[in-house]
Amino acid sequence: MRTLYSSGVLMITGAISLAAACLAGGLIAVGETILALAPVALGGIWAAGVVLQQRWSRVVALPGMIIVAVSATFTQVMPLVPLIGLVMTLVAWNLDDLERRLSQTNRVVDEQRLRRVHIARLLVVAGVSLGIGGLASVVRFEIGAIGALILGMLAVLGLSRMMTLVRRMTQDVQQ
Repeated sequence: MRTLYSSGVLMITGAISLAAACLAGGLIAVGETILALAPVALGGIWAAGVVLQQRWSRVVALPGMIIVAVSATFTQVMPLVPLIGLVMTLVAWNLDDLERRLSQTNRVVDEQRLRRVHIARLLVVAGVSLGIGGLASVVRFEIGAIGALILGMLAVLGLSRMMTLVRRMTQDVQQ
């Protein structure tokens, strides 16, 4: 059973709070105060739902936060702000899903190691996503449709290779 002070709940609510604060702060900075209320309200609903163990809150808040992050890209907000908000929203969703799955099992062998490995993988993916997204928001060049396909294929190949490497590294640590 999750409690208010369990590490899982604190990490989830922290990620939700960071996502909501980033989106709201960026929107307030450019004068979109009304739109900035949306991530605050959605983040509050989701965080309260995590603490009270209400799954419906994430079903409402997750798509809402994604819509706010996408909407923020059409304002004058610096492109990195909605990207950070979106990545942190997805991190919170992933952590919430992990916590939900762990609570549905009767017994987990070496739960702390499972959490550490999962969080390490999640941090790698989030870091790479922010790095590539941040680079894409700064560097501008014309590549055309074929170039986009080639770059997309290279990105998928590189990401799969990196995840294979991370998986091998974590398996070595576990043994």
